[in-house]
Amino acid sequence: MSILSRLITVIRSNLNALLSRAEDPGKMLEQTLLDLDHSYRQAKEQVARAMADQKRLEKSTADQQSEIHRWEERAILAVQKGDDGLAREALIKKNDYLRLAGQFQQELETHRGNVSRLKTSLKELEEKIGELRRKKSLLISKQRRAEAQEKITQAIENIQGTGALETVARMEEKIEHMAALADSRQELKRETSGEDLERRFAALGGNPDVEGELLELKQRMRLPQTSKK
Repeated sequence: MSILSRLITVIRSNLNALLSRAEDPGKMLEQTLLDLDHSYRQAKEQVARAMADQKRLEKSTADQQSEIHRWEERAILAVQKGDDGLAREALIKKNDYLRLAGQFQQELETHRGNVSRLKTSLKELEEKIGELRRKKSLLISKQRRAEAQEKITQAIENIQGTGALETVARMEEKIEHMAALADSRQELKRETSGEDLERRFAALGGNPDVEGELLELKQRMRLPQTSKK
């Protein structure tokens, strides 16, 4: 279980760092993946060693069973030869190996359970790392979007805080007033200088050149003349 505790500690420490440390979350995420990959390799090595230990225990257990069978055959041979004393000694040896085989078998069963749990935990860790790696681009995209939104919000707050918008509104109103005042002054100048009066009389008189050409055209065409009202 020590390997599981160590892996959980690594994951928790890196996730806490992402939340609490004032660093770039994207870089922290990449570092977390590197740390998890390193922990995964270490865990995989420990699982491989545990599997190797299991194989040695299996061989040792099988060796004890072989010794049990060998000393039992010797006991049978001694009985067949009429040597009960030798048969007793063979059976004692057999029982010694029998007790030892029981101990090896018990240790083997415990070790098999531990290896099975380690394999399951290693598989879960592998899947979590794969999921985190697949989500990395999505998380970084969310981070950049959040940073952009934060900058926009800060810019708006800065503009509002300095009164820039109010200044622009005042300047716009002032410029509109200046433009209206200039137009009014120009109009007043035309009225007081007589330019407007001349323009009005010119509009009433029409164009004398055009009127003369129209009269001449009607005379050539022998059309009745119309007097201009």
